[in-house]
Amino acid sequence: MSAQHCTHCGEEVPTGARYCLECGERVTEVSQEFPQTASSTVGGRTSNGTALATITHLLPLVSWVLGPLIVYLIAEDAFVKENARNAINWQIMYTVYMLVSTILLVILIGALLMIVVSFLNLAFCIIAAVKASDGEAWEYPATPRII
Repeated sequence: MSAQHCTHCGEEVPTGARYCLECGERVTEVSQEFPQTASSTVGGRTSNGTALATITHLLPLVSWVLGPLIVYLIAEDAFVKENARNAINWQIMYTVYMLVSTILLVILIGALLMIVVSFLNLAFCIIAAVKASDGEAWEYPATPRII
């Protein structure tokens, strides 16, 4: 397994690790290497993997969290699973943001928040799909890692 070095303490950190095992600092420049299946490669990733990862980010526009969840459960490719996980986490937070906006309808700011959050959902899904097609597992802003 290849490794990188922690920018804080200099210790070797396995590729894909999010935190340094020595000092506990978050590894910010992670070059995620995902195993590839036998098919043609595009941009360092398999064409099947990038295509499915791209679709995974667009599925929530018509299926909410169910589409990415199905992909997450059946996918064997680590790159596709990571993208599906990111999409699921965002859809969970999108639902939370919409619920908060609904509660805030009482003070009239909720309607504006619902419009903004809906626009962000569309924009984030498109950005993530483009990043996935380029072979990158993009993490949505303001989204904790729930799963």
